[in-house]
Amino acid sequence: METKKGKIKIAQVVGNAKTGGVISCVINFYRNIDRDKFVFHFYTYGESPYDGEIRRLGGEVFYIPSVLNFPKSVSQMVKYFKNGGYAAVHAHLTTLSVVPLFAARLAGVKTRICHAHSTSHKTEKVRIVKNALRPFSRLFPTHIAGCSRYSCEWLYGKRKGEQAFLLRNAIDLSRFCPDAENSQRLKAEYGLSGRKVIGCVGRFVFQKNIPFLVEAFAMLGLADKNAVLVLVGDGKERPLIEERIRRFNLEGGVIILPEIPDVEKYYALFDLFALPSRFEGLPLVAVEAQAMGIPCLLSDEITPEVNITGQCEFLPIDSPGEWADKMGEILGAAQKYDLRDRISDAGYDIKKEAKRLEEFYLSTGERNGY
Repeated sequence: METKKGKIKIAQVVGNAKTGGVISCVINFYRNIDRDKFVFHFYTYGESPYDGEIRRLGGEVFYIPSVLNFPKSVSQMVKYFKNGGYAAVHAHLTTLSVVPLFAARLAGVKTRICHAHSTSHKTEKVRIVKNALRPFSRLFPTHIAGCSRYSCEWLYGKRKGEQAFLLRNAIDLSRFCPDAENSQRLKAEYGLSGRKVIGCVGRFVFQKNIPFLVEAFAMLGLADKNAVLVLVGDGKERPLIEERIRRFNLEGGVIILPEIPDVEKYYALFDLFALPSRFEGLPLVAVEAQAMGIPCLLSDEITPEVNITGQCEFLPIDSPGEWADKMGEILGAAQKYDLRDRISDAGYDIKKEAKRLEEFYLSTGERNGY
């Protein structure tokens, strides 16, 4: 696990790296951080589409047992962390970060960072477990961070949350940009010319509430046969989503696409971005959609901090009919926009935010001699 002399080595514990906002966020920072100065080692639960890119960028990938298998996971991480020569362990598992940070403390790693990426919801099955683990979020980290004030205050409490390092889910604004000509070309490529496209990018899991969106789209489809729903992702709830598609006879109206590294191609298809999540930290996908100039309809469980451009609308997630009406209204008046300057000024430009992360790592390590 040796690296070139002089590089600052950071262990990034991300868990599930097959899909989702956390791995997208961390790999985004690795693409843009000064890799002559820093090197990232990713700790994940198994192979992912990002492994090849991580290694090409000079990083390493290590597979660990799920932190839910506490003894085996801790034992393996302690061994890796002891031998790794890490300046810091940066855990991105929100409440479950207690496990890798406990291992990091046992291994003698001096800088241990807990990162809040999400929150919880009263209907979530593991809510009791999450709430039980929240007080332990302050036991083992030497520093705390998060993607939004909302997620920080949820995990660490209001007073501590206000003091946490806010690392925004920033994006590469050179990749995500409105281009009407490119949009028309891609729509033709996917057989969607002339269609009104509602898009959603996210894991097919309870948190994202995709079956609700399918039901809302079914109601919209009764009034607008020209509309189509594009779902980008995969996950545990895929069978449930496919069952809803069959139940509402939407086989011709809903398209499921796999997540790809150049996901901006999919955003170029969308006329409206919809995300009915039950809970979030601050969804990276909503920032990407705004950078692409797409009107957004979001759950009111999502922090209003995400409304960077003023082009997001929020609704409760208790009425599919209300979502259907609002989607129809937005599609009828949808106007693309270009407010990337506003997104950059708000701190969501990855080039600028990567510099802030470098400064943060250096500041945490001043007492440790790097």
